[in-house]
Amino acid sequence: MFKISYNRAIMRVRVETVTPLSIRAGETGLDPTSSDLACVRTHHRVHGTTVYIPGSSFKGVLRSTAEAQLRGQRFKHQGGSELEGACDPANHRTSCAQHKGDDTAAIHRANCLACRIFGSLSMRGRCAPRDLFPFSASVEISADERANLARANRVEVRHGVLIDRISGAVAGSCLFDQEIVPAGITLHGEIALHNYQAWQLGLLWSSLDELNEGFAQLGSSKTRGLGVVRVEVDALMHEQRYTSEHPAAVGDLVGDREARDYGLFPEVRLPAAEGRARGLSRRFEVSGPDLARWRDAAMTGLANLPRESA
Repeated sequence: MFKISYNRAIMRVRVETVTPLSIRAGETGLDPTSSDLACVRTHHRVHGTTVYIPGSSFKGVLRSTAEAQLRGQRFKHQGGSELEGACDPANHRTSCAQHKGDDTAAIHRANCLACRIFGSLSMRGRCAPRDLFPFSASVEISADERANLARANRVEVRHGVLIDRISGAVAGSCLFDQEIVPAGITLHGEIALHNYQAWQLGLLWSSLDELNEGFAQLGSSKTRGLGVVRVEVDALMHEQRYTSEHPAAVGDLVGDREARDYGLFPEVRLPAAEGRARGLSRRFEVSGPDLARWRDAAMTGLANLPRESA
């Protein structure tokens, strides 16, 4: 399925922190004055050292949210077999990691819906969130973005103490402090999709809705009130093989036989968009009111997945 590029998309997103955010670094470093739980940072060539949200952290939240929606449901693809919505990754005997062999179509057909979009040990994923930064451009940024970058890096420090759950008292001298990115900060990033079906775009949008509604949170210390965010999709760039003047999901770009071999689900028609030639491909830019139409089509594809009755 990935040997040929049928379609791909870049979803440009903007994340605003509603409550403070804590994305912890993997190690504390050698600075004795740093916090016990420091924010993860990276160094930008132009803007210097800055806090950010790693793409892996963003992807982890999107995946766990999508799995919670899919788990416990079964679906039937065009190959005729039943398929789990989400496997149990901790059970290596039944998870999608067990699917091995040279028949890539059979492996894809056997992977659950969650692994089809986010990947497993037996198959790469279609969804690749990228790092999110407190600025939208790599070099030239506006005055507002420069102020946002400065505010993001004026991290707050919160002091905490561990409590003995039995006695309710302080557990010895277990004091700690942690850095947090303040509320009201905007971070910009992208989510890349490759050879995607409309329902997969819908599942991604549904996971973003869970973040917007507060049912899912980013980062650590979620039970302490951190990590509530709002996510806005600013634009979507869709590109596909130059075989059609109309944007299409991968199920409409492959033949019927390949769709059955790989166990694809029935497609819905993506809305029209203004396209232009780009080499051997055709590119469609979607923004403004058109985004709502694409979201509705993607959500329709998700809602129309053929479910197995309980």
